[in-house]
Amino acid sequence: MDFEFKADIKRSVEDVFAFFRDLDQFAGRKGSIVPILENITPGPVGLGTRYYEVVQIMPFITGEVFSEIAEFVPNQLISYEYTALGMKGNLTYLFEASSDATKVFQKQSFMPGGILKVLSPIIKAMFSRMAEKRLRSIKDLLENEGASKI
Repeated sequence: MDFEFKADIKRSVEDVFAFFRDLDQFAGRKGSIVPILENITPGPVGLGTRYYEVVQIMPFITGEVFSEIAEFVPNQLISYEYTALGMKGNLTYLFEASSDATKVFQKQSFMPGGILKVLSPIIKAMFSRMAEKRLRSIKDLLENEGASKI
């Protein structure tokens, strides 16, 4: 399954990239589908940084995600390889500066295996809504309440 999402965030590319680079510092916010996101490697964020994440899939149902940064180009790209619910996947954020905003392109792919393969249409619909909501909430945070916190 492949997904693509886009958001125009009215902030500089440096601010937007810094937020995504340090995303673990913003986990657990009210209404977030990510109550836990922890950087589990010492040192500055970059190639090889690993994360542990808990994602709220449905009320009272969560899933664990283990990820590692596979590509890292400041102010341009962050790409992760991850394992979640027995699936391997890739998540890439591309950042492009424009005159009044930063364009964020989110590309993600994974393939359910085993019994989850049968549930692929449901998983695709649920995941699409969750990922879109997450990117929209990041946009709202950066443009509104987070403006002075980054």
